[in-house]
Amino acid sequence: MKAGVIGAGAWGTAFSLYLARLGNSVKLWVREPELLEIMRATYENVLFLPGKNLPENVEFTDDASGAAKGCEILVFAVPVQKLRGVLEQIKIEGEPIVINLAKGIEEQSLLFPSELIGSYFSNLDIVSLSGPSFAVEVAEGRPTVLVAASHNEEIARYIRDRLSSPELRIYSSGDVVGVELGGALKNVIAIAAGIVDAIGLGDNARAALITRGLAEMTRLAIVIGAKLETMFGLAGLGDLLLTATSEKSRNYQFGRFLGKGAKVEEILKQIRGIPEGVWTARAALKLAENFNVELPITYEVHSIIKGTSTPPESVRRLMEREYKDEWKDLARLIAREAV
Repeated sequence: MKAGVIGAGAWGTAFSLYLARLGNSVKLWVREPELLEIMRATYENVLFLPGKNLPENVEFTDDASGAAKGCEILVFAVPVQKLRGVLEQIKIEGEPIVINLAKGIEEQSLLFPSELIGSYFSNLDIVSLSGPSFAVEVAEGRPTVLVAASHNEEIARYIRDRLSSPELRIYSSGDVVGVELGGALKNVIAIAAGIVDAIGLGDNARAALITRGLAEMTRLAIVIGAKLETMFGLAGLGDLLLTATSEKSRNYQFGRFLGKGAKVEEILKQIRGIPEGVWTARAALKLAENFNVELPITYEVHSIIKGTSTPPESVRRLMEREYKDEWKDLARLIAREAV
């Protein structure tokens, strides 16, 4: 099978390596000219996935449309805030199955990645592949489990069966909204977890944050039409647990730096890759406002990022919020959406 991969960050490179290990012919689009030269010479992404050599059935190109030409599956592994710019330039011939690996919400439109891709290529089937997955571990062949979601569930099952292996197990789903929301909001909670650990609040606080973060994710999921169970699956709870507890997570790293008082601009220069939660926090708040849903943790993360609050101030506001039944708000939203 021929596959095109758009984006040579850590995840795009690791997924190209995985596809190649399955015996597929892969063409990987590399945006940075200097990196492209290095990868052609060494078959290694020294910038985003150092130490992991790619096999000869991966070809590197600076032509995104060329990478897409003649492929059966076309993978987008581009940061959400940069995805539109790529979509405006790429030309897709035929009808490949599109796989989205991006996690986030476009700030200007409040669209999820598959919605954004679909707005340019409405004739194509789009699958969102998400779940707890650090690129380096996928590249190393460590056991990983993901979920493939598509409005065309037959296509989701095809990708599940075609790309699963003893090292990467894939489940299928029809809940695209839930899968993409989980992948987006867990990054915001991961930033909060990094802040909690940076200021030494302890294990109790981190556990409470993750639990209430999941409740926050679930509230928004219900009102935008996602399934409740998706939030407790791989793309929700699974990805949240991974991202909010590991220093491999860019968003967790960002939160730790932020909690220690570093400036946003300085942190972004230090972290390799893009912590999507920085932009997702603001977009999620706009989306929640449209549906009259409270996201208190997301609000405080965004306030700290923009410099209008400090971590101690935000912690105090969260701890002093109105006392309430643990699940009453969620039950009310479920009842509201059922009417």
